[in-house]
Amino acid sequence: MKGKGLFRRVGLTFVPASRDGREVLSEVGEGDSAFLEIWAPRNPRQHAKYFAVLNNVVEATGRWTSTEHLRRDILIALNRYDDHVSALTGEVTKIPHSMAYASMPKAEFEQLYTETMALLTEALGADPEMLTEQAA
Repeated sequence: MKGKGLFRRVGLTFVPASRDGREVLSEVGEGDSAFLEIWAPRNPRQHAKYFAVLNNVVEATGRWTSTEHLRRDILIALNRYDDHVSALTGEVTKIPHSMAYASMPKAEFEQLYTETMALLTEALGADPEMLTEQAA
């Protein structure tokens, strides 16, 4: 059995803080042991700010047709992708890593945010303040 859910620390225990957390916990038998991997959830405001910055860059430069295309280019430039080799053609495609809440912990997202700002600042010759000006 494997599952994910949101839990809140209360003293020296964790209690479910979401429906998914309750469902995951209900699958563990009374008195049974289970492994716990802990990572802090991301800040939704920082996530929204990240995409607002990307939108600002798309609108200001016209170099990308969408925020999603810029996001893909950033992840590939930062080596955050997997190579997929087609079993039919042998063609290699870069598949950017997911940025979904469930697949990227807070610390990893914060690192991505920092690396993205540095990359955009260098690639565009832009002041980091300018990138976040309208995104805040």
